[in-house]
Amino acid sequence: MPSFVCIGKDCNYETSAATESELMVKIAEHAKTVHHMDPIPPEMMVKVKAAIKK
Repeated sequence: MPSFVCIGKDCNYETSAATESELMVKIAEHAKTVHHMDPIPPEMMVKVKAAIKK
């Protein structure tokens, strides 16, 4: 089960999902509502994908 711990400064958000695509939906919603990133910039997406534990 893939999981993710937010890489944002002073952010302790953690989540997991059955699939990576479901996980990305959760990450995108978190980025939008908490970090005001909609969409997640490409350079940040590289870091987000690197932070996903499989």
